[in-house]
Amino acid sequence: MIGFEVIINKETFVGGVQDGVISVIIDRLLLGSRNELTISFGGYDVKANNSIHWLKNELFLGDKITIKVIEVMDNISIPIETKSHRETNFKHPSNIGLQLSVKGEVIPANITKGSIHLIATVLNDKNKSEIELDFIIVEHIDNEDTSKHCYKNTLALGDILTIEVKE
Repeated sequence: MIGFEVIINKETFVGGVQDGVISVIIDRLLLGSRNELTISFGGYDVKANNSIHWLKNELFLGDKITIKVIEVMDNISIPIETKSHRETNFKHPSNIGLQLSVKGEVIPANITKGSIHLIATVLNDKNKSEIELDFIIVEHIDNEDTSKHCYKNTLALGDILTIEVKE
């Protein structure tokens, strides 16, 4: 089956499901009192009818994440229990953004108010797999949201992308 290998600061997580969907989601949110930067790596197994989470962490300046599209055998990481969202008193500097490197392109994304989302998804359905990558900015200006795709493309087995948390 096709899945993802996620490497964050030299720690590796591998996930995949035979029949279902997995995703890596990185969110940067700067809106009102919310100032968050998180990564979530999980999925949904259709046969078992349950959600799986391999990683759910806050990110910080200097973190580097590598996501590889791989053939997953029996090396799947042990799932973690889903943790409820916790409030944190840590405040990220407002000028933190994300930089995506994929297929020879380097795409920076910064916001003054709004959110940034990186969503990498694998959908495995019997003998067919679909792999998508979306990198989106949602700016919140004068109480209106405008979204912009910075990058949207399909991925293939063996593709590698990196995301860095930068000023």
